[in-house]
Amino acid sequence: MEITSANFRTNFFKILDEVDRKHKEVVITKRGKPIAKLVRYETDTTSDPLLGSLPGAGCTVGDLTVPFGDIWELD
Repeated sequence: MEITSANFRTNFFKILDEVDRKHKEVVITKRGKPIAKLVRYETDTTSDPLLGSLPGAGCTVGDLTVPFGDIWELD
């Protein structure tokens, strides 16, 4: 959806509600040129929940990831 900055200013609260309810993006233009995009805020759901869940459980040696406690001979 694309609207002018004047229309955005006039209908600000209605547009916010629509973006929230319908998950629509709104491009705001000024003199026909896109200047901003309004999108629904979402918490970061793309990150892997396992990343960072085992801090201190291993170490990287060269190209290897070695668990702590295992004794490996590394040259």
